[in-house]
Amino acid sequence: MTTTVPEHYIRKEKSEWSELKKASMLEDAKIRNILHNSLDNIMSNRVIACKTAKTTWDALETQCQGTMAIKKNIRVVLVQEYEQFDANLDETITDIYNIFLTLLNDLSFVEKEDDKEESNTKFLRALHEE
Repeated sequence: MTTTVPEHYIRKEKSEWSELKKASMLEDAKIRNILHNSLDNIMSNRVIACKTAKTTWDALETQCQGTMAIKKNIRVVLVQEYEQFDANLDETITDIYNIFLTLLNDLSFVEKEDDKEESNTKFLRALHEE
């Protein structure tokens, strides 16, 4: 049984590349260069083995945001924190507001946002009578 290898799997010498392939490879190299130059040494070392800009970007996305399962878990935890939010007696109103605002921002990053009126009501209910 003989199998044929698709043409795009056959390695060609650079001299055999079409102009479109050369331009594509040059563009990919520029993008990878931009990505690597914008990273610190630790993050750059994590993606240095990636062969294309796309694989580099995907690896960075996973490193920074986690997998979909991790994102779902983070979302569940944040929603739980939001639902159980309550102010401590030893915190100032500014501290309470900053904690609540950080929680709302974190929720927006995981694409879970409540309307402003509900959030305002939640914040006011969390405050102590004092």
